Amino acid sequence: MFGHGSYELTLNKRVLVAKIIGAWNKEEGEHYFYDLKNMTEKIVHQPWAMMVYLDKWELGTPGSDEVTLELIKWLAANNLAVVAEVYSPSLLKKKHIQDMVDSASFPIKRQCFSKEQDAFNWLESEGFPMDLNSPP
Repeated sequence: MFGHGSYELTLNKRVLVAKIIGAWNKEEGEHYFYDLKNMTEKIVHQPWAMMVYLDKWELGTPGSDEVTLELIKWLAANNLAVVAEVYSPSLLKKKHIQDMVDSASFPIKRQCFSKEQDAFNWLESEGFPMDLNSPP
């Protein structure tokens, strides 16, 4: 089966920027996990951060949630320190994310923002400044 949904990953200093788009299935989750691990292999030896854009994310299938739980455990075991989630207020997204995080006992500091600049500021206050001249 082909992946459904898409993503963009970029590295900005010690911050992995992820843009999540569409409704995901298990295969797309697996592609994302594989690419994320490859992209972060040079930074996981020390604390690092993620900035995740979720406005265009349309949730996923139960299969993609299984992959997400594996990813959450991998992130916790590989020095991820903080996550800035950027999306317009959505109770459905917030509950879905919280349910996954709770079921995986995610020990990483997370914060949700509706404004990108607030996320940049928070990441900087947590010790993860970004090069804002480089597109996120």
